[in-house]
Amino acid sequence: METAELAAGLLAERTAGLREEIRPLRTARYKGRPGEAVALEEIPVYCLCPHHLVPYFGEAQVRYVPRSKVAGPSSIARLVRDLALTPRIQENLTQAIADQLESSLEPGSVEVTVRARHLCAEMRGVEQRVQFVTEARRAGRA
Repeated sequence: METAELAAGLLAERTAGLREEIRPLRTARYKGRPGEAVALEEIPVYCLCPHHLVPYFGEAQVRYVPRSKVAGPSSIARLVRDLALTPRIQENLTQAIADQLESSLEPGSVEVTVRARHLCAEMRGVEQRVQFVTEARRAGRA
């Protein structure tokens, strides 16, 4: 019985995004030089594949060129974590991160890269360890 309760708790935790709204990014006013970039690297990613409910995990990298707003590193890391709490394919997770950053910060540009290992490929199917890389880019609006 304990195993079933622990498994249910894990699934409830890792699928919380299906039941909760994404919190908006906290932003701050920014006055910098045009073209200067902000980058966050090695943001942990833990998400479930929606096809098998098996984890994939790795790291995200976010880079953006601010115009008039920035967000703190904790806010961006929280955004990545919260978006990963909905089972989704890695391609969609990467796009969702970029879309949220673009709409919240209205930056000059956004680049998001996610590198992850997929246990659905390692435990079944080809049974091979590979690193899957997805990228999303958004050009700023004029």
